[in-house]
This record gives sequence, structure tokens and C-alpha cells, in this order.
Amino acid sequence: MALFSISLLFVVACEKESGNWTAVHREGASIYGVWRSPTKAAATLAMAEVRGNLRARGEQVSDLPILTTLAPVGLLPVQVVSGRNVSQAEWVQSRAPSTYQGKTLYRDRPVAPDLYHAYGFQRQAEVEYQSRKFGSEPLILLEIFDMGTAENAFGIYSFNTYPQAEIVWVGSRALLSGGYLRFAKGKYFVEIEGYEFATGIREGIVALAKAISLRIPEPPTKVPLFALLPRAARIGGSDKLFRSNWTLSQIYSGLPLNVPQLTGFPLGVSASYRDNDATDWVDARVVFIVRFPDAATAETVWTRYREVLTQAAPSFEMGAAGAILVDEPLPLE
Repeated sequence: MALFSISLLFVVACEKESGNWTAVHREGASIYGVWRSPTKAAATLAMAEVRGNLRARGEQVSDLPILTTLAPVGLLPVQVVSGRNVSQAEWVQSRAPSTYQGKTLYRDRPVAPDLYHAYGFQRQAEVEYQSRKFGSEPLILLEIFDMGTAENAFGIYSFNTYPQAEIVWVGSRALLSGGYLRFAKGKYFVEIEGYEFATGIREGIVALAKAISLRIPEPPTKVPLFALLPRAARIGGSDKLFRSNWTLSQIYSGLPLNVPQLTGFPLGVSASYRDNDATDWVDARVVFIVRFPDAATAETVWTRYREVLTQAAPSFEMGAAGAILVDEPLPLE
């Protein structure tokens, strides 16, 4: 096995062909594959590793437990202290919290709620904070979303992450970008917005995030399915979790025209991988696994996907253990 892996790696390194390879197969309740691989050998190697991981550990992958069931409004801190000057760096609620439930999310404001609903949104609570240090004006908006499951919460968090992003530790990995701090813990997705850029406001945002995280006893979220993806050449910060074809299309541009139909609200994970020809992680090779509710659903989706893929492709190959490999046309610029 070790000799085979070394030989295949040598082939990948030396292979001169360049294409747009898709490789897909099914294993039990999962469909897995590779999109946008520049070489067939790289796609084949990734497929072999995922297949081995699924056969060794796939049945052991289970949903994450939920320990905290508080309504989001119960997680909103009344006040927090940040910075060194306690008397002037206290952030307090500037108004009573407000809430949304189900389909009512953002109906009264020009904000599209589609992304939250696509990840299973249940309910939300929000409130603004002010500090005497900044003239007692509302300067921070805190929103806490109950997404139903830890996977859903991590999914909407991962939607916003990207390589080389600024990450801070608040009891969980939190993304700081464009005036926002976002993190997921347990079944909650937390988004905090600073209305102005200032060190004191940033300190207040981080202090609020830490206070919320302390109220959620779950450990930092680690979705087990990600461990089944290949490690070599994986681009840090590119992990994505998706639950529908719509979210998948929002995450990646330039995917093949035909992808599996994600029926039954399955759990999909993916990551981007470095190749010699890739100049941007957005265009890099993608390896994915989609776990369906049961093997029968996966078989139905796989059968239809295989038919569409092979009918649409000018030519295809059958790889190891029945995997399909297709060199698809490159997307138009």
C-alpha cells in the first residue's frame, strides 16, 4: 500500500496533462468526489483516500450532541467590560432585545434571510450595545441565531470563512472581517457588528463574544465528517459545510454543470486543495463528501447523478471500485 501511494504521488507530480476532471462514487449513505482537478491522477488519489476513510470510519460518524437549549435571548449579556479602564469601557444594552422566529426572520428590514433558512434557522435574538466612552450611542449589534443543530451553526459560520482570514479565540474560533465577528458554538451562530472602526469598539465586540461563549458549555465545534477528507495539500480556512444545492452554488463558482441533487437535507462537507496550476483557492480543486439520511436515498441520488453525468459527458472512464471519471469542459470566462 505504501509503495502504491508513493508511485501514485510520483505520477501526480510528473503528469503533464491538464484538464478539468470530475471523479465521483458512492459508499453506503455517502456520495463523494472531486471537482475541478487539473489531472486525472490527482483526482484518483483523492478518491482512494476518501474511500479508505469512509470504509474505516464512515459508520462511526454521528451527529454532534446538543447540550445547551436556551433560547437565544437568554444568551444575550446585559453588560460586559472591556479594556483597562473599567469605569469607561463598560458596554450595556441600549434597548430591549428583539426576536425573530422561523419564517419571520428579517421580514421588516431589507436583509435577505435565504442563507439562514438554507441552514435550518429556528429563532434569533438581537440587541444593540452602547458605552459611555463613546457617547452612549448604539455602536454594536449582537445577533444570536439558533440553527437547530451544531452542524447547521458551523455551516453558516463556514460560509463566511476564507483562507488568511483574521481569527481570534473567544472560546471558539471566531472570524473577524469587515467590522464583523462571527463564530459558532453548539447550535448557535453568533454575529456581532461594530458600526464604527475603533480599538475600543473592537475590544467590546471580542468581550461580548467571550461572554456568550462562556454561557455555551459545548466544546469548540468539530464536525467529524471533515476528518474523512484528504489532509495533504488542503488549504487552511477553505472547509465548507453545505446542506442544499443552493448553498453549494453560493459557496463555489465554476462548478460542473451537473452535481448531485441534495435531497433530504443531507450533510455535505468540502475543502479546497492546492495544485500547481491553481492561483486562487476559489478556483482550486475541491474534494467533497455528502452524507444522506440513509443508504437508500444515497443510492437513488447516485443512480440519477451517474446517468446524467455519463449522458452529458463526451466520454467518461470507470475508475477503481466503480468510480466515474470525466474530463469536463472548462467553464467559459
